[in-house]
Amino acid sequence: MSTYEEKRRFQCESDAGKTYVVIEQMRVSSRIAIQKTDYITDDGEIVTRLDDGHFLILLRDEVLSIRDEQREH
Repeated sequence: MSTYEEKRRFQCESDAGKTYVVIEQMRVSSRIAIQKTDYITDDGEIVTRLDDGHFLILLRDEVLSIRDEQREH
């Protein structure tokens, strides 16, 4: 069985100006030593990381930009 551990949150904005919170979580399996990072919005929509500054909401094909103050360096 897998469990999830929240790592961090990103404040993001779509091109249309709507704001989102994207949650980075680590999936940890109790049986195998495999860790995988998943991303979801705080509304439960599945997103994928495109690069250091962008995510993609998969079901809507909507790109989100991380606000500058939260970009990873």
